[in-house]
Amino acid sequence: MVEISVIAPTYRPGGIDILLAGMRDQTFKDFEVVLVDRRYERRHDEVVDLARRYGVNCLHVPEHRRNGRWGCTSSALNTGFALAGGRVIIMLVDWTYCPPGWIEAHLKHHAQGRSYVLAPYYYHAVGITPAVYQQMQGRGYQMPPYSDYANQPKLAMKIDFDLSTQDARADGPAVEEDAVLRGEVFDEISVFEEGLFDPAWLPRMPPLPPGDPGQRDRVPGGTHYTWTHLKNESLLREVVVQLNGTDICSERGGRMSIDTEFGLRLSCSGVGFIWEPAALAHCINPRHGVCRVMPFGDLVQRTEGRWNLEDCQAFFNRREQEVRAGKFLAAPAPYTIPELAERLKPWRTADLIDTSGLDKPDLEFFGRDIYPDTPYLERRNIVVDRIDEPAAQPEDLEERLPRPPVTPAIRVVVPPPAPPPVTSVVTPPVVPPPASAEPERGISEGNLTCFICRQPIAKGEPFVKGAGAGPTHTEPCSHRIQ
Repeated sequence: MVEISVIAPTYRPGGIDILLAGMRDQTFKDFEVVLVDRRYERRHDEVVDLARRYGVNCLHVPEHRRNGRWGCTSSALNTGFALAGGRVIIMLVDWTYCPPGWIEAHLKHHAQGRSYVLAPYYYHAVGITPAVYQQMQGRGYQMPPYSDYANQPKLAMKIDFDLSTQDARADGPAVEEDAVLRGEVFDEISVFEEGLFDPAWLPRMPPLPPGDPGQRDRVPGGTHYTWTHLKNESLLREVVVQLNGTDICSERGGRMSIDTEFGLRLSCSGVGFIWEPAALAHCINPRHGVCRVMPFGDLVQRTEGRWNLEDCQAFFNRREQEVRAGKFLAAPAPYTIPELAERLKPWRTADLIDTSGLDKPDLEFFGRDIYPDTPYLERRNIVVDRIDEPAAQPEDLEERLPRPPVTPAIRVVVPPPAPPPVTSVVTPPVVPPPASAEPERGISEGNLTCFICRQPIAKGEPFVKGAGAGPTHTEPCSHRIQ
């Protein structure tokens, strides 16, 4: 077996070359990649071939359960958890490059004890056409000059397609124009005109502008369990088994926050949270302009019987009360992770997996109609022992921590939680500055730090400062690419 299992669910065409390039470049070699692919049938041979060429130990599998056009993120993650052979699991997303040393930065925190490691990720802009640029300006983003995007690697599309129709989120039901579902716009492995992804291109891919909620470059504020995003995060596999993975009930709605619910159960089981800035990952998939993720639901309508936002909030609020009371720390499911692992065991050695029986609607999969009350399935509740630690959660953590990349890892000790008022699953969005605001420009006196890359703006160097944001370099912040 291996020491590390990197779990990477993927739904979109393209981006496989970005993921595997990072795994090829790792200096720690005792790991495997479990690539759980909604598009398994379309590109299995190509994925296996590229992994072999890159020397990456990659297990390419479909989700253990599909549901028509709807995304099954939790099912995909649980598939990876069940198949993982490593002592430590690192969760990742497609279209993401991890530089050398990334695995070691995660691994050093799992020598002993139960820890959950969170690390930063930067979203880089590709596919920013003039139309997409204008669209982002219209939404109030503090945009650098379009010339900053002129040298970005160009995308190769199989057919003409208006990228401005493909926003980042998937809060609405599937539509005919979805590039993900049609699968005709991009090749399955790589999307660049210049060929397979080269990490030397990173300086040509500027970060997305301030105000975009995707970046995570320091310890987030707010309640500690809302930090979990299930990407660029790691924990012991034994903890995943004790918690029975992620909650498959919660993938029934567009904003259920599978990640937040998982973080809630983690924190209430006594797992300590650690911020590790050295484990930086680069998300090349832009949050605007290339392709949407798989659709999960609708904010308002109960489309095809699935949950809307109000239903999702009600379910999460119920879970928060229960979990804080020490109940149902293990996610309800028709299986436990070890049971799922036993069922999927043949997948680890299969040349080609039969996917004909994987598509199961909710009623068939759960064996009952779990809408709208969602009663717990008749499974045993796995006991999760708490590890109580006396230190308190610092309220001013964000202010006390220096910003990456110079900070050491910070251990956040989570005490046994006291029942607070019920909170909502939805975090208020970041309000960007108005598009009409005229940015301030000037010359640095040597006392400024760039709002985007957190590096100093040298004395005598020009800077720009928009409303609601700090000063930034006037040139693309390529120097922050390690």
